[in-house]
This record gives sequence, C-alpha cells and structure tokens, in this order.
Amino acid sequence: MKKLFILTYLFIVVTFFVAVILMDQSEIFSSDHWEEQSLQHDISAASYLLNEIALSHDQEYAEQVLEKYLREMHFKLTVLNVVDPEFDAELKDKVSADKIVVEDSDDLLAYFTFGNEKHIYKVELDMQSEFWQEESRLELLTLLEICAALALITFIVLFMLSRRLRRFEKACIAFADGDLDVRASTKMLHKVGNLNTTFNFMAERIGQLIRSNRNLTNAVAHEFRTPIFRIQCNLDMLDDSSVRPEQMVYLEGMQGDLNELCSMVEELLHFAKMERLDIHLILEKTDIHSLLDAQLRHLQFETDKKLTLETSEVCYASIAVRPFQRAVSNIIRNGYKYAQSEVRISLHKSAAAVHICIENDGPVIPLEDREAIFEPFIRLEKSRDRQSGGHGLGLAIVKQIIKQHKGRVYISDGQSGPCFNIILPLTH
Repeated sequence: MKKLFILTYLFIVVTFFVAVILMDQSEIFSSDHWEEQSLQHDISAASYLLNEIALSHDQEYAEQVLEKYLREMHFKLTVLNVVDPEFDAELKDKVSADKIVVEDSDDLLAYFTFGNEKHIYKVELDMQSEFWQEESRLELLTLLEICAALALITFIVLFMLSRRLRRFEKACIAFADGDLDVRASTKMLHKVGNLNTTFNFMAERIGQLIRSNRNLTNAVAHEFRTPIFRIQCNLDMLDDSSVRPEQMVYLEGMQGDLNELCSMVEELLHFAKMERLDIHLILEKTDIHSLLDAQLRHLQFETDKKLTLETSEVCYASIAVRPFQRAVSNIIRNGYKYAQSEVRISLHKSAAAVHICIENDGPVIPLEDREAIFEPFIRLEKSRDRQSGGHGLGLAIVKQIIKQHKGRVYISDGQSGPCFNIILPLTH
C-alpha cells in the first residue's frame, strides 16, 4: 500500500508539472496578444503626451520628462540615433512606419518615436531595480506556495484514500485467510465508492457457497459411517460362515474397497476439521531433526524405497506434533509412491524459519500443476490409477496443517525429481 501511495503521489505531481510546461510551451491560455495590445496603448498614450510637450516646449525637455517618468516606473530608457549604422535597419523602418513596435510583451520591451523623430526610444524593464527584483522573488514565492498547496492537498487526499484502501485490503486478506464472516466497513469515512458494498455482496455469496460445501462434506462423511459399519458387519458375518473358496476373492476385494472408503471418509473429516478457523493448535517447542528421524524409521517399514535424512542439524520449532507428523507423513508417502528408488529429507535453519525439503527421484511435476496439486480431490493424470491409491486429499491436508502453523508449502525442482518444501517460522 505504501508503494502504491508513493507512486500515485509522484504520478500526480509529475503530471501536474508536465501539463504546466506543455501548456506554457504550446501557449495555451496565453495572454501575450492582450499584453502586447495593452503595452501599445500605454506607449501610444505616452507618445501623444510627449508630442504635446515637445510642441509646447522642445524635444529635449520632452525627453527629460520621459526619462524621469520611466525612472519612477522602474523602466530603463535607451535613446538610439536613427542614423546609427549599427541600428537594425529592419527594426528602424518598422518603427518609422508604425511609430510603436513591441518587441517582447513579457519583458515589456518596446521601441517608439515622437516629436521630430530624430531618435528612437527603447523602453525596457530595469531588472537591476529593487522593485522588479522584489517582484520576481514574490512571483517565485507565490509559485512555490501554489505548488506546496497542491502537494499538501494531494497528499491529504491520497492519504485518506490509502487509509480506506488499507482497511479494505485487511478485509480482503482476512477473507482470503478463511474468515468468511469478515466484511468491509460501509461507513462514510471508510467507503471506497461502491467497492465496499460490492465486496460485501461477493463475500456473502462466496461464504454461503463455501459453508454449504463444508456442511455437505461433513454430512456426507458422517452419513457414510453408518452404511460402512453395516457393510463391515455383514462382511464379518460372511467371513465366519461357510463361503466357497472361489467366493473369497470377491470378499477380499469388497473388504479392500470398504477399507479404502473408510480411509476416504476419515480424510474428509480431518480435512474439514483443519479448514475450521476455530481450530487452535497446541504448539510445543520440538526438535524437528529427532522427530523426522523417528518418523522415517517408522515409515521405512511401509516401503522398500530408501528413506534418508541427510542432515544432523538440531532445529527447534514450535509445532503441534501430531498434525505436523501427519503432514510430513503424507508428503513422504506421496513421495515413495512415485519414487524410483529413494526419498531424501534435508533440514536446515535460517534466521527466521526452519526449512524442510522432501525430495524423491520420481517424475517431475509440471509447473502448471504445482499449485493445483494441493487442492482437494486433485490428482495428476499419471497418478489416477488403482495402484497409486489415495483420494486427492493427502496434500490438501498438508497445506491446511502447514497453514495452521503460519508456514507455507510449495514444490520446486530438486536434483533428481520434485522437491516438497516446508517452511516453518521460528516465531508465531
């Protein structure tokens, strides 16, 4: 939000100055023509009075009056001789024809003649005068005050807008983290147009859909237990009765399917439980290396693939032991299902977090599937077979457990295959 505020502020200020410069260069809203006409009228009136003075007295007296008048007005007078060879011939002809020539209306530079017309009088601002120097300082100060006022007003407006956006951003983050009851404030001083109301409408609809989905998942999982229990009882009774040998194959298949269905129901319930925001894990400061070492020795009995822990670094972190063990077990089991020969686990600690890397030498996971694989019931095409097993919930449970620990899990490329990375913050 700070970056957005600074960039927007700089953009407005720079745009303002660029617009002013462009308008000045393109002479938009220019008053030069009006100023030139005004200056011509003023000099024309002065020239008329000087002609009258020259007629009633003489040319020299009229020039003295002109010089005194211009000195009082903080102008500088230069008397040019018409026969001076260095005088611009074109300008001389123009003054002789028009009597008055305005060279620069901004600097009030003009040429005119009167009386016997033996001289051309150059009138310009006396920039050495304290009056015009003070005026220049005042103009600069006024410009700075306008710019400062613009900068202050822009800052206040953007600051108030950024505060509203920051509140709205917090509501969005809370909603994204799973707080379905959070809503953006619709108070007058907190609203960002209709954005708050629109967000609340969207959040209400999404919240209803997610709650309905969770309720359906919980209801289905719980309701499955009763028929599963009945089927299991019937299978147990059949197993104890006189069953022909050729029928045992079908009974064993039914038992296997039933066990798989029980496992799926348990994972569904556990996943639904981990999604609840009111779940508070009991964290204990635990030696992660010792925990992983004991877990690998236990899991090694389940597979003939080699499971190795490649570090002996002692790393302590605050974790909920049983959920964390489940998360790591899910990743390791997922790894040795597709590994060719081994699964390697490495552990190291940085200044702020504990990093666990679980790598297997199986097929590489495409980049476009690395985020989706942590979603429930998502499995890659090559894993959708009876041999791989699973219900697409194992890695989704991993994601929820690590999220409850304020950490994150992601997939990267290892030395010989995909690498599942778990990052646990040292402080919560």
